[in-house]
Amino acid sequence: MGGGGFRHRPLEVTVGERGIEGALRLFKKLVLRDGILRDLKRRAHHEKPGDRRRRKAREAARRLRKRLGRAQARGEQTE
Repeated sequence: MGGGGFRHRPLEVTVGERGIEGALRLFKKLVLRDGILRDLKRRAHHEKPGDRRRRKAREAARRLRKRLGRAQARGEQTE
C-alpha cells in the first residue's frame, strides 16, 4: 500500500538585507510555488480511492483543456 508521505523539501529563507517583510514575502512565494498549502487542504480529510481517481481525471482534463486553449490562441494546429 502506498503511504504517500510528505514530499516537500524543507523551506529556508534568510532575512539578510531584504528585512523581515521581504523574507516573509519570499517565504509565502516559496510555499505557494511548492504547493504546500494545497497539499495540507487536500490531506485534511480522508479521500476515498474512487474519489481520488475522479479528482485526478478531472484535473488531467482541465490541464488538457488549458493546453489546447493556449495552443489554439497561438494558432497552432491541434488534433
